[in-house]
Amino acid sequence: MGWPDSLPLNSAIDRASITDGRARFRAVLQTVNAVHGRALPDYRTTDLILRDLGGEGQAVEQAVELRPIPGSVRIVAVPGFLTECVAFLSGVLTDGLAHLESLGAKTLAPVLDGRGGAARNARQLRDAIMTLPEGETVILVAMSKGAVDVQEMLALYPETHARVQAVVALVGAVCGSPLAHLAPNWLKWVERNVPMPLCRAHGGEGVASLTPEVRRAFLENHAPVAGVRYYSVGAAVEAETMSKGMMSAYRALCRTDALNDGQMLLADQVLPSSEVLGVLNGDHIAVGMPFNRNTGILGRWVAKRVLNKNAFPREVMVEAIVRRVLEDL
Repeated sequence: MGWPDSLPLNSAIDRASITDGRARFRAVLQTVNAVHGRALPDYRTTDLILRDLGGEGQAVEQAVELRPIPGSVRIVAVPGFLTECVAFLSGVLTDGLAHLESLGAKTLAPVLDGRGGAARNARQLRDAIMTLPEGETVILVAMSKGAVDVQEMLALYPETHARVQAVVALVGAVCGSPLAHLAPNWLKWVERNVPMPLCRAHGGEGVASLTPEVRRAFLENHAPVAGVRYYSVGAAVEAETMSKGMMSAYRALCRTDALNDGQMLLADQVLPSSEVLGVLNGDHIAVGMPFNRNTGILGRWVAKRVLNKNAFPREVMVEAIVRRVLEDL
């Protein structure tokens, strides 16, 4: 079933190339949540994890197997913009990766330049992927700008094609974000030039990689790689579910479309030729970065004063993503 006309999609993406996999993913998530959810932090019912935007249809009757994940499966969490800069407070899916390891999977969390452009980070990611043992089933779960870095890697380095079996864009910056233009000039200057303790400035490369014009040009010139399976997991929240620190960005995006996660429009989060697994009921940072699990003084302050809606059942979410993808591999 294709992506319904009633749901938004950037015009740079061919709607006919998108598969609507929400019904099956909801069934997988429901099973994972029923078995593992209450024993994990930030539990909520499945209907509060996923948005129901209509038109999902009925899932195909198929049992959901919760066997141990084979040790030959490698989950790579690809970080987004500025992740390196705040690594002392949170990484990407660190809670989810630990959970997957407890189920038998191998994981990797490569360090990419937090303010680097897509081409720079693509090389770093390529080097990390090529060090993995051959024969592993490699699933890249790429958050935000990480999805852009993955696309660039696959376009620039054909040797990675045989090493990657699947790509999952988690709130992926696939078509860029209007916020790349909406930021005030002083903030853009700071991002281009001012050093930060944990991440180097790269002359604004990172933000430039996220402009809608740059992403559209990339999509027009690079087709998805044959032999790699693509999946998209988006997010869209309402104001009461948005963290304080992202509210101004959320409101700015709402002028274009209320279906956004505080950093990205839902329409811009879908990879070409992908299966859309679902739309999460969490903001852009909550679905991928566990700031609320940091028990330090600064971490607790951030979770209370800035990212006050950061709690999200990431372990259950990422387990369901991986189990759904493994059904196809």
